[in-house]
Amino acid sequence: MLDIRQIRENLQTVQELLNRRGEYDLQPILELDEQQRQLETERSQLQARSNQIGKQVGEKIKSGSDPKGAEIQALKDEGNQIKTQLSELEPREKEIKAKIEALLLPLPNLPSESTPLGKSEAENIEVKRWGDEYIPQNPKIIPHYEIGEKLGILDFERGVKIAQSRFVALMGAGAALERAIIQFMLNRHIQAGYVEVMAPLLVNSQSLTATGQLPKFAEDSFKCEADDLWLIPTSEVSTMNLYRDEILTAEQLPIYHCAYTPCFRREAGAYGKDTRGLIRLHQFNKVEMVKIVHPDRSEEEHQKLV
Repeated sequence: MLDIRQIRENLQTVQELLNRRGEYDLQPILELDEQQRQLETERSQLQARSNQIGKQVGEKIKSGSDPKGAEIQALKDEGNQIKTQLSELEPREKEIKAKIEALLLPLPNLPSESTPLGKSEAENIEVKRWGDEYIPQNPKIIPHYEIGEKLGILDFERGVKIAQSRFVALMGAGAALERAIIQFMLNRHIQAGYVEVMAPLLVNSQSLTATGQLPKFAEDSFKCEADDLWLIPTSEVSTMNLYRDEILTAEQLPIYHCAYTPCFRREAGAYGKDTRGLIRLHQFNKVEMVKIVHPDRSEEEHQKLV
């Protein structure tokens, strides 16, 4: 979630960067932020006056004033009035904070200054190519799911039978191949200095919110309603949340993690699209790489990843 102070203090820059990812109106957030700060100022002033009253009462009693006299009683009455005002401010502050958070949560992260402009993947720019382009001699290209079924390594029919559409069972060499690729990727990352993590596949709502999945991707996630637990859509969720609500010192950075997990996605937006084969499955396996680094090294570390 973007920091409200960053928006307030760098409004033009934040607005320009967000405009690269769509249209986002920050004015309602700023208006609520102003109301929130006014309430905080009012609360601080009331608390300061309340402390002052308490000090005055103590000093006057110490100097010989009658604890039940009119002067002391007037101060106590003012103090009680301030307590009432403070109790009335609290729900107003909570309401405004909730509104601000509700507006901040859907905002995307700010893109890098080097990110090319584009409204869709059709406008992506090729920045690197590995290997030679393969041009098949046979004009009839057989899709991967037909090859997998002929080899007996992909069983879509039984995957649907035991679950529903967009599930698959990997059989024999298919299962062995995927397991080998997972192990290969884990070994490669561990050799590069990453620490492997095995964290829960079920996480609470706070964890999904902290990594940006909620509220935006709620419809694409599987939820266990009775326990307020969600199946992770990526191991980034459980890996990053290991450090949620913790303050990391510069000396602790960088932190490199890798993790293998099954991932679960409802893919609600895939209805009607070509989803045959291993595309847009509800469950799939993935090896994730996560870095927690100093902001000044963010771009450098990102380039190392890609």
